[in-house]
Amino acid sequence: MIFNKNQTKFKNCIQEKVWELATRQIPLEITLPFVDDTLKSACMDWYNFNQKLFANMYENPNDFGFKLDPSKQDWENKKQVEFYHWLIGGLENLNGNKFEMSTDTFYKLISKFNPKSVEALKKHGFIIKEKGSIVTIYNDIYPNMFTGLQVCDGQYYKVNRDSFRMYCDFRASSKYKRTYADVHLALNDENLQIAEIIHDYCVAHKIMPQKCNYFFRAEYKKKGKIVYISDLIDNNQLKINIGFTNIGTKAYKMIENEIKKYEDADAFKQFLLKHCAKKCNNCKKDCDNKLNPKEVFGKKMIICMNILFIRMCNPNKDDLRNIFRIIDLRAMLVDTGIAETFYPGNG
Repeated sequence: MIFNKNQTKFKNCIQEKVWELATRQIPLEITLPFVDDTLKSACMDWYNFNQKLFANMYENPNDFGFKLDPSKQDWENKKQVEFYHWLIGGLENLNGNKFEMSTDTFYKLISKFNPKSVEALKKHGFIIKEKGSIVTIYNDIYPNMFTGLQVCDGQYYKVNRDSFRMYCDFRASSKYKRTYADVHLALNDENLQIAEIIHDYCVAHKIMPQKCNYFFRAEYKKKGKIVYISDLIDNNQLKINIGFTNIGTKAYKMIENEIKKYEDADAFKQFLLKHCAKKCNNCKKDCDNKLNPKEVFGKKMIICMNILFIRMCNPNKDDLRNIFRIIDLRAMLVDTGIAETFYPGNG
């Protein structure tokens, strides 16, 4: 089964989550050139195992005991689909292409997962043999898959180790430095085109993409300051983030004065207010900031942080003119040397 990154309709919530994970796997034609010839067969085994498993999950979620509950949060559905990854990650003592571990440790591990999901792995070649106090686990359909798993172990990276494994990115073994293009790889054609247009605009204005330290985020900086962020989020959507400055500061006043020069200043302000992030990721119900409305471009707003942070999901071509303006305003502050540093996770 070939997963299409432009697909938008699914029979159920599990299909949608399986599709998301499967389309994030890095194609072999991209990764294998970075792998030693002696390990390519093992990498293909790990990749093919993942693809076949995802295809089975997609078509037959009941075989895995998945709960098809559309009311479940996205992360709960993702957790169901990712069970195999966390189970394999918990296996111990790899000897060749076999794991050998105590029966107590093994049964404690699999007790964390749906029994039907564990049983379903046997249809994909998993052999589990128990002898005395030792359990041996290997795969007779993809015999070298565990070696392939090790190739994408991300051992040279402080972050993303699990992502390298799950998305079959074997380039980890060659100290490959991920780029903005890797973050954009799973985007559908429309989102990818938008992301590339914004990328070209940034580069043309000396706002350069950085080495991607995180699997789903590309940061663009000018003079060491973040100007623009491109994120890959749930359902492989593009989310863009631009942090202006702290509300009420000298830099904020500069932005206000600059916007006044626009012929469509009022319409642009409405665009900013529409996409202004109103709470931080860790916002709590009793947050004190909610008791103190802030004035943003002439409008009183309940906003749970001091940063003027613009966030948009799935922008379209009609949004580009205003997006470029926002990038220009942030870059203007950087050029003046008064732009604060903001944490991109806020908002």
